[in-house]
Amino acid sequence: MIQKSTYKGNGMLELMRKHARNWIMKVLLAIIIIVFVFYFGSMTGRHKADAIATVDGKIITYLEYEKGYRELVDLYNCRSGGRLTEEMMKAMNLKQQALDKLVYQAILIKKAQDLKVKVTDEEIKGFISSLRAFQRDGVFDDRQYQQMLRYNKITPEDFENEQRKSLLIMKLEDLLQDGVHVSDQEVNSFYEAQTEKINIAFVRLEARDFEGKVQPSTSDLEKYLKENSGDFRLPEQIQIKYLFFSARDFTAKVNVPEDEIADFYNSHKQQWTKAGKTIPLSSVRDEIVADLKHSRAMRLAYGEAKKARETIYQQENFDAYATAHSLPVSGTDFFTAKNPPEAFRQLPDFAKTVFALQKDEISNVIAAEKGYYLLKAGAKKAAYTPELKIVEKEVRQRYATQEGGRLAKQEADMILARLKKGDKLQIIGKEKNLKLEETGLFRPTAPAPKIGTSPQIMKTLFQLSAKKPYGEEVIFINGDYFLVEFRERAQSDRQLPPEQQEQLKKVYLNLKRNEVIQAWMEESKNALIKAGRLKITKDLKEL
Repeated sequence: MIQKSTYKGNGMLELMRKHARNWIMKVLLAIIIIVFVFYFGSMTGRHKADAIATVDGKIITYLEYEKGYRELVDLYNCRSGGRLTEEMMKAMNLKQQALDKLVYQAILIKKAQDLKVKVTDEEIKGFISSLRAFQRDGVFDDRQYQQMLRYNKITPEDFENEQRKSLLIMKLEDLLQDGVHVSDQEVNSFYEAQTEKINIAFVRLEARDFEGKVQPSTSDLEKYLKENSGDFRLPEQIQIKYLFFSARDFTAKVNVPEDEIADFYNSHKQQWTKAGKTIPLSSVRDEIVADLKHSRAMRLAYGEAKKARETIYQQENFDAYATAHSLPVSGTDFFTAKNPPEAFRQLPDFAKTVFALQKDEISNVIAAEKGYYLLKAGAKKAAYTPELKIVEKEVRQRYATQEGGRLAKQEADMILARLKKGDKLQIIGKEKNLKLEETGLFRPTAPAPKIGTSPQIMKTLFQLSAKKPYGEEVIFINGDYFLVEFRERAQSDRQLPPEQQEQLKKVYLNLKRNEVIQAWMEESKNALIKAGRLKITKDLKEL
């Protein structure tokens, strides 16, 4: 049964709400750090002139920062339905977020090295083999592993290096978190905080509602295009010709003796063994023959591609060689690095390879799943920013979106200022023709009905009370701005079921462990700054 009240709360819950910003934000940032470790690797071989920060001698380059920043922008832009503006990005401090991620990763890696934490090749192999994405019928499948890496355009070496970093961080975490425990009282208090509910009223200001008020002049658009030229810059483009040496064309030349089929079957029996029963050779013979034929046909195709490459490279006769050997020459229209032709999208480093070629230069033999390619670079178009008249429609739309967001935020800030002076949200809403809605009772840790979720609103919800009905800031979620007002809290009178005690204890233990990591991270960062071992060499305004 839920008891409604204006809720003053016991000391523990009040304390949790008071410090909600600390533990919630720390947990979220800790999660971000771990995600970052998996997906962002360090880059080497850059000059110090590229450095934007150094952590104990480890250089963080501008290219690393730009990659991380762009991925954050893409993430938030996707969440906002493509309505992310410069104003919104500044409000969320995305530049600082991107830099912090890189700094935190460098600190973690350096500390692991100082403590001589190591990850062996066997541990890497065991970890990768345990990933279900690379398994077939519960057993690691190397072919599936290679195919998935090719599909995601990652080399095995790069992937394994990233997993090494990840395992290194995990080991360091275990060391730092050793000895963290939680009491039954902490678990019960945590349960109370999770099961209480809150109801809030809110008004929504949508950026799109303000776009109609934006009437830019040509000079406004010209200025916007100049300041955001990178967003409209058309990238470098290239045309290519290519020959494809298909393994299928060589399959007819391959014969597989019966003894080799039997040898292959006997040496790979685990692939066809389930629950102690092995599928007979007769049932999988065709599959084995197909695999062996494909493997040998691929070797023959590679030999032909290599021979063609050597001849063409020496004699510069790409088309003549193709004609002499009855090989069809295929070609492409102009394409960019981010949008290669369909046939090449699964090839690792294809764009990097082809855009490094000079006009009429021949590539090395390039492996694909079903054969090998030989490429010849054609004409190139240099990257450039088009004139306003060519991209005016897009510039106008983006300008309106940005200004609409700015006006919406400006209006929301003015409303918040009035709320802090004592005005009521309902009165302001009527005055400005804004719809006042209520969420109904919900748990603060769950998405707010009709609003959504974000670290910002989670922090605000834990701070609201009858004595403090309004938050300290305007809430931004998915491109919209919200002003919220406390209505009621409802405390659950249910006791923590004994069967859930242990499960919740594990959850809360993870929260405390993450908090330990974050506290250690902040302490290490401050110590490095004080000792001069962490230096930010570029102002965020310059990035």
